[in-house]
Amino acid sequence: MSLVIAVVPDLFFAAKLQAAARATGADLALVPPAQALERCAATPPARVLLDLHAAGAIALVRTLKADARTTGIPLVGFYSHVEAALRTEALAAGVDQVLPRSAFVARLPALLADAATPPVSPPEE
Repeated sequence: MSLVIAVVPDLFFAAKLQAAARATGADLALVPPAQALERCAATPPARVLLDLHAAGAIALVRTLKADARTTGIPLVGFYSHVEAALRTEALAAGVDQVLPRSAFVARLPALLADAATPPVSPPEE
């Protein structure tokens, strides 16, 4: 089982993420933005789920993508669909996948299940 880190300060939404993680068998850790870099560097997750409206979210993305220990971690950000400029800024900062909140919620089980499934090694020849 792979770790998924969520940087989601909204406690109600975080509870929804935790319920989805339990349902899919994903190992989800809720991490405050200020601790995300060190947590990702210490135990690289399968992916980071990021509320782009969280304080310092774009700066965190830039830091994660600039640090050699965390640059390869896939980042999935979500935002309010009315904030098109935030989507553009997030992509420019290095977020790998940016989704409106509604699409993120719809894809959440798949995002978590993909992380919970260990990669299959190709057969040895």
